Amino acid sequence: MSRKGIVFCIRYPDDQGFVWRTVVRVRDRIADLLTDYDSYVAFPKLTGHSVHRIEHMQPVELDGYHLSEANKAKLAQFVAAHDIAAIVYMSALPTSLDMAFLNSLGVKTINTEEDSFDHRVRDSLPRQLAKFVVRRVFKRQLHDLHIANSASQGEWLKSYAKIPSERLVIIPNGIDTEHFVPASHPRDDDELQVICAGQARREKRIELILRCAERVLAQPEFANVRFSYVGDGEMRARWQKLAAEMGLADRFRFVGARADMLPFFQSADLMVHAAERESFGLVLAEAMACAVPVVACAAAGPGEIVADGRTGALVAIEDEDAFAEAIEAYLRDPALRKAHGMAARARVEERFSMERQVRDMAAAIAETLG
Repeated sequence: MSRKGIVFCIRYPDDQGFVWRTVVRVRDRIADLLTDYDSYVAFPKLTGHSVHRIEHMQPVELDGYHLSEANKAKLAQFVAAHDIAAIVYMSALPTSLDMAFLNSLGVKTINTEEDSFDHRVRDSLPRQLAKFVVRRVFKRQLHDLHIANSASQGEWLKSYAKIPSERLVIIPNGIDTEHFVPASHPRDDDELQVICAGQARREKRIELILRCAERVLAQPEFANVRFSYVGDGEMRARWQKLAAEMGLADRFRFVGARADMLPFFQSADLMVHAAERESFGLVLAEAMACAVPVVACAAAGPGEIVADGRTGALVAIEDEDAFAEAIEAYLRDPALRKAHGMAARARVEERFSMERQVRDMAAAIAETLG
């Protein structure tokens, strides 16, 4: 009897990394635990320049997200040829896919929801009722399992998207606590490094961090402070131009995207994160694992990662003055940075390890396949 297969679908080509490198690595480790199945990882394009180290899945060129007629035919052929039992997506709500087609393939579908949604948005009562009837009563427009990456994301999926509780499990994201470790040498207090990182999207609000940096760097006592932003995307050029116009070019570096954030975290004294929407925030957990305290706006995900007053500071999303004041407090107090950094490392080891995430996700997938 032939072994059944599982396909883990990735949205981007295999030469794109940053968050996707962690996503693929998690799936590779899950595949290592699902020993009863042959595992495949599907990229819409195999470039020949993959940024991923894949050991337990076979890479294939399939687009499971943009289901054109040609892609449907290719996916259907692959499912039949490899006796695929399940397709595992990331950030693919049922409304973004052709669920009728996927159901016709006779496979289970599983979605790990990582996208950042505005939790302040509310539907009209008729729309709420329609979603309730379709998903709770008729069980349509649903994956067989929805995996939320945080408790707040799980609540959003239940209350706004009307995902039934029996098809939802909360498994917080994790990071590699063996790779992201504190620096082996003491940090140099003669020059203090403040880091921010993430994809250059509007909701990350680096312009707020620039304004706070302008305030901090104008003070003589912070003459030894430097800021760095690591990341790339649609907003980077605009933010970099703004930094130059504010006279910050020499003390606020735009590094660009980097495959490995470890050297930046190990040289940082403080991590800052001003996103107004964030379902989790992997870079926060990675920095904390390197014993770096975090100042963050209290969006959904950061509110679960950062322990306010113990591993960093959580600030109201619109309170720019409080954000700057929190940065200044850490820069003035090396003992506070050290104490909160050590507590941050302990918190990540306890709650946000990749080992725990991989184990829990593998168990949830196996149970869904039954």
